[in-house]
This record gives sequence, C-alpha cells and structure tokens, in this order.
Amino acid sequence: MIEYNEILINCIDDYDKILDNIDQNFSDNIYFCKAIDEMKERIGKKCARILIEFPYYDSEYLSSYYIYYIKKFKNAGKECCRLHFFNKDNKYCGYLTLRPTKHYFNFSKSFLNPELLLESPAYLICERFKSHIYGKKYYIEAFPWMNQQRDFSRCGHIAAWSILKYYENSFSLTGGKNLSIGEIVEHLSEQANRKLPSTGLNLQQISSIFKAYNFTPIIIKREEGKEDEFFREVLAYIESGIPVLAASNTKEHVFSIIGHGKIKNRNDIEDNKEFIMHAEYIDELYISDDNYLPYRKIECKREAKTEADITISDIDFAVIPLYNRIHLEYRALYERVKSYIETNNLNVKSGIIVRIYLLSSNKLKEKVLQNTEINPKLQDILLRLEMPKYVWCVDLSTKSEYTKNKVSARIIADSTASAGDTSPWLLVHDDTSIKFYDKEEWKMLKEKIEPYQFNGDNLKGYLS
Repeated sequence: MIEYNEILINCIDDYDKILDNIDQNFSDNIYFCKAIDEMKERIGKKCARILIEFPYYDSEYLSSYYIYYIKKFKNAGKECCRLHFFNKDNKYCGYLTLRPTKHYFNFSKSFLNPELLLESPAYLICERFKSHIYGKKYYIEAFPWMNQQRDFSRCGHIAAWSILKYYENSFSLTGGKNLSIGEIVEHLSEQANRKLPSTGLNLQQISSIFKAYNFTPIIIKREEGKEDEFFREVLAYIESGIPVLAASNTKEHVFSIIGHGKIKNRNDIEDNKEFIMHAEYIDELYISDDNYLPYRKIECKREAKTEADITISDIDFAVIPLYNRIHLEYRALYERVKSYIETNNLNVKSGIIVRIYLLSSNKLKEKVLQNTEINPKLQDILLRLEMPKYVWCVDLSTKSEYTKNKVSARIIADSTASAGDTSPWLLVHDDTSIKFYDKEEWKMLKEKIEPYQFNGDNLKGYLS
C-alpha cells in the first residue's frame, strides 16, 4: 500500500522531521542531510506543508535501474519516495523525488514551481507538468531538474536531459521518442573508454544527444575579452524560449541556462551609440544546476556578489539546441541588423534600443491579433504575410518606449535564410512606412505608425 505522511512547516527546523518520516534507505544518505539544509535556506517558510509519498516508482530512476543498477551485487532497490510541496494558500508547488542510491545526492526527476525558490524577480523558461496524488491530478509550472548519479549519469547527461524533457512536454520536438535518462545514456555515441560507469561527456557527445532527438545544435565559444558579445548571443536564444546548455572548463561542469533576472531601469548607458542592445539592461541569468536545487542566479560580472560560485565569464562554451528548420543563426543576423541600422535604412533615432529573439509565426500572429494598439494596416499585413514556422523578431524602441514595453520599429527576418543572405527580411517598418516581401517582390506602404506594446512572451515572469 502507498503511504502518505504529512509534515507541517511552522518553523525552519520542521524540515528535519522529513528524516523521521522517510524510509531508512533515504535517511541514511549523508548527502540528503545537506539537501535538507538547502531546503531550509532556499525554500524556508514559503512551503507550509510537505506530503511524503512512499513507495513511488519513478520512470527516470527505473530506466537507469534496469540498464545498470540491477547488475550490481548489492541490491540498489527500486522504490523511490516523493516529497510534495504546498504553500500557505494550499497551492501545489511540485515535488522532489528521492531515489534509493546512497553514494551521492539522490534526487531523481523533480519539478518545483520557481516561486518556491526565488528571492527576486525572474523571467524563466518553464512548462506545465502534471502529478498524481491519491487519485487527484495536479499541475506544476517548472523546468525539469534532477541530480546526477555519478556512476550512471553526469552533469552533461542531466543538462541535456532537462532541456529535452522540457521540449518533450512543450513542443513535442523529440519526435515521439521515449525520453528518459536511461534512453539517453544507452544511445550515446561510442567513446574510447566504456560507457558505464560514466566518466562524463564531451561537447560532441552532448551535441549527438540533441541530434538524436531531431535538433540541429550549434556550439558557440566565449572568446577572451568578448564576454559581452557572448552574453548577448546567449541571451537572445534564452529570450527565444530556447534553454542553453553551458559548459565551463575551469569549473569542470555543465548546466542549463533557463532565464534571466529583472530588466534594469538604468541611465548609465551612453546615448551617443548608434544603437543599444537590450542585453545591456540585464545583469543576471538563471540556471538549472544538478548540484543544487534549481533556479539559481548567476551574475554577468565576475566581481558581483552572487548566490552561485560561477559567472558568465566562467562559461567557455554554450550548446544551442535549435529546431532543424532554423538555419539563420544569431551572429549572422546581428551583423545584418547592425548594417541595416547603421546605413540609415530605418527612420530611427541614435541610441535606439534593439532586442532580438526568435518567435513562432503562429505565436507572432496571435499576439498581433490580440493587440489593440497596433496600426490596423500593419496588423492586417502581419496577419496575412507568409512566414516560416519560426521567425527572428527585431524590436526597436526609444528609451522612453522601452520603459513602457513599446516598439516604434520592427524587423521580421526569415529564420530559414542562409548566413550569406544580405537581406533576410520579411517585413520592416518604422514610424513612417511598412515594407514587406510578398510573392517574391518587395512592396511598400507609406503609413504613420504609432508606438505599440509588444512582447514576444517566450519567458514567464515570476515575482515580477
């Protein structure tokens, strides 16, 4: 029979009661005591009660059990345990799964609502997942997370798994394949040494994981002295709703970047620039790291105080799992946009703020249709314009418009264009005209366009 035990969190030390209410297989793990300390620090009294469920048969742990742990002389056990979290309003905030392995941190597949862990506003890539408790269905907004298993899976496996698990639930881009950590490990490309016990993955192997699930990943490198350019590129993909896998040689670690912090209202940026990138208003990224509970903040400046022991400067490579029909990469598009603005093709002022991100054409048209501020003629053209499945959006705003989340000029670019295409545009408008590509020719309409609110909305705001 499944047992359910409830713990009320009236004070921080009530988390210690978890040890008295779980099977000895889990409480004997010395690393779990450290995990309880992290729960005290990061979740604290944002949780009002914890429901302990035992036994629970976790599909992720079982996928590794039948491939690897069943071959061990000592029985590792199949029964897992779940900790379900509820806040003071009795809202379900997700769960942590404990697996019976004893030699390391032992959290398996878990989903926690960011509001349970955040201390400051954040914009995150999250999706809705479901859980069943005592016959009742619950939903959680979360990004998938679990600990590495050391001998079976390492940080590279987990970072790739978390990204693919997000995509499996949100866009079904995994092609209907059975996605589990066991499936990922089993189908890895061969290494010079044995696959299990695992010694970790290189970037080529990580890329091969994404390729196996119908992605075409790109690997970008941070160059010394060009951290700002690297950050802009990473942020553009994050704001496109694409989780980024980050690798640090110095830290010997891999994790997922899944969002950014508050957009700062600052006046210290020079107005004499031809244009200002949106990234200059953001100082924080949020990561999912298998060594800690999710949604940790990292700073974009090495000298800044941070809750994580890593900054953007510690990241050496980033792997971007792109949809296979997105051919035009950010770097090539940025150069085209830069040239287009600097050669005065748009009627915009110096110091214009530029934000670049990917958006599905369906979502773009939904946003346009719902927009009551947009010029009716521009709205009609955008709704009827033929587009690929994904498009690059370039939003341009004055500082005043930017603080009100408004745009006065926009560029829509073809994501399937080649890197060498000098004019990948589908539609361009400023405050005086609309130019658009229709039936293999450019058309132009003179029209006064007032600034209008627009947000691609690939990320979800928490505590904002």
